[in-house]
Amino acid sequence: MKQKRSYKKPSFYVISSAMDGDKISIDKILDFYDPYISKSCIRPLYDEYGNVYIAVDMELKGRIKSHYENDIGI
Repeated sequence: MKQKRSYKKPSFYVISSAMDGDKISIDKILDFYDPYISKSCIRPLYDEYGNVYIAVDMELKGRIKSHYENDIGI
């Protein structure tokens, strides 16, 4: 059986520092939400034989992360 990983939630200090533009705090928050972002970027890929592969769309993931960084105000 697969065990769930427990993630420590970001503290209020980290969140407020990220809103003030602290790059380290922003990276901590993005690292916390990385599994969620990866899960939302899963896309089916097809090879030349028609087989389906499930993979993370890294371009979309990078666009989402950069969008969040721009929203915070880096």
